[in-house]
Amino acid sequence: MERKSVAGLMLTLFLASMLSMAFATPVKAQYAVDSHTVALWHFDEIVAPDATGNIAGILGGTPTPTPVEGKVGNALSFDGNNFVYVPISPSLDIPTEITIEAWINVKAFKNVTYNNIVVKCTRAGLEWQTVTRLCGLAVKAGLPENGIAVPQGTLSGFIYTDIEHFNEIITTEPVIPLNQWVHVAFTRNLTTGMHLYVNGVEKEAKAIYGVQNPTGSIIKGTELYIGHDAEVIIDEPRISNTALEPSQFLSNIAIESQISMSEIDIGPNLLVAVAIAAVAFAIAWVLRRVIQTWGVRSKSKD
Repeated sequence: MERKSVAGLMLTLFLASMLSMAFATPVKAQYAVDSHTVALWHFDEIVAPDATGNIAGILGGTPTPTPVEGKVGNALSFDGNNFVYVPISPSLDIPTEITIEAWINVKAFKNVTYNNIVVKCTRAGLEWQTVTRLCGLAVKAGLPENGIAVPQGTLSGFIYTDIEHFNEIITTEPVIPLNQWVHVAFTRNLTTGMHLYVNGVEKEAKAIYGVQNPTGSIIKGTELYIGHDAEVIIDEPRISNTALEPSQFLSNIAIESQISMSEIDIGPNLLVAVAIAAVAFAIAWVLRRVIQTWGVRSKSKD
């Protein structure tokens, strides 16, 4: 009787573990606002303030950016002609150290100098030509700049300071694939200068305008754009008022799968569960027969 109880307990635990694996769906967490976050957009709601509750974006272009499945929850898909416009606020005018990061999935390289992920600007007139870029992160389409060859798929980061004026770095080789989610980041550190990262790994970079470690404060802006002139899906863009370390870029994203019973997909998971249950019962039957045989032999020896 004791052996049957043990066998029953083993069977129950085995089935529970198998079925939980079958029904559980991996879920990833959103970024969380920390002490350095000045702006963060989850893009799970189309018209809403950012996660700090202080900054709201305005959808621009016709049609406006489209909500799609993102890296974490929902994201916004940009077609190269639409964007998110953000009126400037004091918290976005970061003078010294800064980090701009996002998850991106580039659909195509638009044939313009800057496929913008996030860009802060200052405007002198109504036309786009009167806008000066002050700080941002962008992807390159392969157009030469300043007499320098700029390969398609390179990553760019830039700042405009009151002393050194415009300074831009790019990765020395293409680092942005098409149709694949990657995490990109740009930092300006007062000691070591400007840096570019892909999936938390720093990439070798060179200056194509100005210097890689410019002095001075970043100029104040009038507006900020997300996704301008880019055919890209963007998720979790975040701006921080410090130069984050690579380990911090992904620290707020749950890379390891978490179990969430609220995310059950009944269709394919149910089929998997049935198959696992069938195998489990077969193993349990064999296990029961082995225990029974062992019990008979033990009694015969007694």
